[in-house]
Amino acid sequence: MLVENITDLVIFVAVVKAGSLSAAGRELGFSSAVVSKRLQRLEEQLGVRLLNRSTRKLCITEDGLRYHDYCVRVLAELDEAETLITSGHSEPKGTLRVTVPAAFGRLHVAPLVPEFLRRYPELRLSLHLSDSRVDIIEEGYDVAVRIGDMKDSNLVTRHLGIDRRKVVATPSYLSKFGNPETPDDLVHHNVLLFANPAPLDHWQFTDPAGRRASVKVAGNFETNNCDALRAAIYADAGIALRPVWDVWQDIQAGTLQVLLPEYTHPSVNIQAVYPSRRHLPQKVRVFIDLLCESFGDTPYWDVI
Repeated sequence: MLVENITDLVIFVAVVKAGSLSAAGRELGFSSAVVSKRLQRLEEQLGVRLLNRSTRKLCITEDGLRYHDYCVRVLAELDEAETLITSGHSEPKGTLRVTVPAAFGRLHVAPLVPEFLRRYPELRLSLHLSDSRVDIIEEGYDVAVRIGDMKDSNLVTRHLGIDRRKVVATPSYLSKFGNPETPDDLVHHNVLLFANPAPLDHWQFTDPAGRRASVKVAGNFETNNCDALRAAIYADAGIALRPVWDVWQDIQAGTLQVLLPEYTHPSVNIQAVYPSRRHLPQKVRVFIDLLCESFGDTPYWDVI
């Protein structure tokens, strides 16, 4: 048995939310008499009483409570389906606000901007590059790129890649101070630390046999800025643990050398995050699709 008119479900849900026939009628543009008649028709079709009504009070029945939960779910899925279908036939418009980590954004997101704006000329893109983890809902961002564990469980995620790490230094630094052969040798080197927010001074290693170890490293420089850390590395100031996405071209060019290559380090996810899957704006969908299209199943930087 199917409900004769989907509007009856809409009216029922609105009445439960508003707490009265008249309030629901005003919200939907119906008279109280029409609302009452449609509710009565729905109850007759179902063969149950959904609401107990009096001149001063309205109470939902046990059957009504169970049916209300189904109605809310069905209406939400219909709304999402309609959004999905109609958005595919409309040109994305308006302003898209995006926040990404500074270095990752500069290297891997900013180069995509010209193509994105060429594809969607009706869109205005506001791209915010910062290593501060902002509250995207509170600060009004449509989408963010996040590297690391997700603590915002209420946000929806889409996988973009893996953040793998390598210990690196310049060949000239190694010619002066030697090449560490084991993780424990790092205690004899000046280590450049990335601090966001606290210095990452305990480096985790896994050897080829699967044995894990932690080494406390130290040095005379720490920073929360990837570009400042890069400058220190190239000034032969020390050794650093860097994401592959940041140094893959340097490694391929031979200007940076991977140290302890037989050891691996814990990796984390790179993800696009946004507030809700429901009513996902077309402008957010096409931006995330472009990121996924550009990075692929295995991102182009993940070749080391």
